[in-house]
Amino acid sequence: MATKNMYRALIINFVSSLIIAIVTCDILYSFGLKGGMYLGNLFGLYFLVVYGVNNLADAREIPSNVYKFILIMAFILLFDAVYVFLIPLLFGPNAFPATEFMAINYNGVPFNFALSKEFYLALFAIVMLIFNFLIYRRDKRWGHGE
Repeated sequence: MATKNMYRALIINFVSSLIIAIVTCDILYSFGLKGGMYLGNLFGLYFLVVYGVNNLADAREIPSNVYKFILIMAFILLFDAVYVFLIPLLFGPNAFPATEFMAINYNGVPFNFALSKEFYLALFAIVMLIFNFLIYRRDKRWGHGE
């Protein structure tokens, strides 16, 4: 069963990652790079998921790798929900740029992508899950995982 120290570490890590995301967004906003506000989400998720949860897993606070991946998915969903709610409150209702469209023609087949905030949040969540899977495979290969 999880201890109070693990819950405290998870909460501190979540708040720290939100602070990192907000500071990144503030730096981008102050330089007029409003279109890059999504990078705050990437930096915050990286700190939360790759650094924080994997440190708890390395300290054997999280009982199994399945529980670690479930915890990571829950944290990604929670972080994205808080990020989407908090950033417009701090930087105005137009903090996220309007939806952009990208059209690619590959071998005669047209692909049209809508690059909205949902697209970027899903892309960053998938990237973080891939990073964690690669860390899991590396640990298994070197005999550190269970």
